[in-house]
Amino acid sequence: MTENLLTYEWQAISQLVYRINRCRNYEEFSKTVLEQIRTIIPFTQGMIFKASRVNQKIVLSQANAVPKRPEEYLLLDKYMNGNYEPKWLNYLNSPWSCVFRYFDILPDKSWEGMPLYHEILQPQELYYSIYMTYVHRDQALGAIAIWRKKSEQDFTERELYILEMLKIHIELKFFYLANFVLVPVQQADSSKRTPIGEFSEAHGLTKREFEIVQLLNNGKSPTDICGLLYISDSTLRKHIHNIYQKVGVKNRVQLIQKMKTSQT
Repeated sequence: MTENLLTYEWQAISQLVYRINRCRNYEEFSKTVLEQIRTIIPFTQGMIFKASRVNQKIVLSQANAVPKRPEEYLLLDKYMNGNYEPKWLNYLNSPWSCVFRYFDILPDKSWEGMPLYHEILQPQELYYSIYMTYVHRDQALGAIAIWRKKSEQDFTERELYILEMLKIHIELKFFYLANFVLVPVQQADSSKRTPIGEFSEAHGLTKREFEIVQLLNNGKSPTDICGLLYISDSTLRKHIHNIYQKVGVKNRVQLIQKMKTSQT
């Protein structure tokens, strides 16, 4: 299947990965990832959700839609406040992310008799669907659903394959946004600067070095940092060496202590 992808598809995939990795928050990410998927895989309606586990139950929140139309948002609000509990939600309890067509898990089309179909999907003429559930290190992160009308063709194996290729990139970005909120080094209002931001500027740290200092200060391990920033262990070691050189310390303990001293 890999060798059958066209040049423009590879280019679109690379662009999508680049664009989502530049997103600084969930709102930006949710809009960008849906819009970028749509450039590769046409769909009528797309939805993205955050997920969390509350009392051992998966709860969806912060839903977003592309395209944005008032009538879809009314139905989305109805869905989020309803008690539909669709079958695909169970996939957020699995140990890994999944990509599947709804017809693949319910081939008998029994879902057509469910309230979710009659009350939410049918009024929008939505029928064919792909669901993407994202889980990292047993943490339920979120989900994406895209639909096409019944008058259109179902999603193909080729389109499933493309989304499988994108799965790890979207999963890691979901994980990053769920566990780490980045505050830029440069802030327009100096009165709102963070102490770590001021410390980084004072020592001439780069944007990437500033991100690493934040994570070190938050107690993240090297493995965590590599996963959150999408960098290799050797790259991280190089950044940390540069940070120590600029700050004038020899280890993490001294770095944290110097940051605390600078804030007093």
